[in-house]
Amino acid sequence: GTDPPAVVFRYAPGRGQEHARALLAGYRGIVQCDGYAAYKALAGDVTLAFCWAHVRRGFFDLVKGGAAPIASEALQRIAALYAIEAEIRGRPAMERLAVRQARSRPLVAELFTWLDAQLGRLPRSSPTAEAIRYALNHRTGLEQFLDDGLIEVDNNAVERAIRPICLSRKNALFASGDDGGARWAAIASLVETCKLNGVDPQRYFTDLLTRLVNGWPNSRIDELMPWCWASASEQTSSAPA
Repeated sequence: GTDPPAVVFRYAPGRGQEHARALLAGYRGIVQCDGYAAYKALAGDVTLAFCWAHVRRGFFDLVKGGAAPIASEALQRIAALYAIEAEIRGRPAMERLAVRQARSRPLVAELFTWLDAQLGRLPRSSPTAEAIRYALNHRTGLEQFLDDGLIEVDNNAVERAIRPICLSRKNALFASGDDGGARWAAIASLVETCKLNGVDPQRYFTDLLTRLVNGWPNSRIDELMPWCWASASEQTSSAPA
């Protein structure tokens, strides 16, 4: 069957590539990410799928700052890709792949050809040239979504999941060192996993802590995961009175 959705936060005392390697040790598959160098160090062990939203953001900031015709056209071309994604969102992976191959692949090829041509006309140090180089330098990872219907066009789902964490960052400044940071990450993981599985985090933690205090056996700890708790709650609510 399909694995239940989950969010996992991992505390690390820094942002070096060694922490990403430790988290993904033994993993072989897709990593959807932005262009941060620590992820690029994993190339070869995993398939890196880069984020079109990060490319789009670079051009958007230029347009927001004033007249920027090249950036404006880049945004229009990227918007055409997102329009296709809006049509196929939630559809089976094979169907998404077929649509991307037929409709998105030519648009992506034309976009990169156009970006390369624009780069040759711009001063190397211009902000627009920098935004174009970011896209060109990440081309392989940006094209991964064209060959796999499971890959998303961006990692905005992750961005949304970490937004509450970013907003509460100051509250975590005094999390009692590395051990406290690890505990805080575990709690945040459970909260966000509850949301993904349609579980009220407050009700879940109330029931979870009650069960643990009352001696819930470690051998059955998996039964307390949010997706199991959601299933048990549904059964309880649907049982005859």
